[in-house]
Amino acid sequence: MELAQDLTERINGVANHLKRLDARVEKRFEAIDQRFEAMDRQFEAIDQRFVAIDRRFDGLDRRLDAMDRQFEAIDVQFGEVGKRLDTLESTQQGMVTMQAEMMQVLLGIQRKLDVN
Repeated sequence: MELAQDLTERINGVANHLKRLDARVEKRFEAIDQRFEAMDRQFEAIDQRFVAIDRRFDGLDRRLDAMDRQFEAIDVQFGEVGKRLDTLESTQQGMVTMQAEMMQVLLGIQRKLDVN
């Protein structure tokens, strides 16, 4: 009988020891869970910041696209101005040629008047 009681006491001792170990493990898991929850909150905050930054970049991209369109429109306008300048230059060249021809005609008339 004494052996059975000794065995029962040992079993109860092991069971109590296991309960204490289980309680310690449970506390540690709770602490780890709390740390994970804190990290999750930090990641959520960081994620929200990234979302805000993404929105800012999207806004900047839209502004840059608008500026690109404006620059393209300005390029078209400069192209039109360049065409007008080419036309004016061509017209001016035609006028210079016509003026030179008129000078030749006037010189010819002057020579005829000088001969008479």
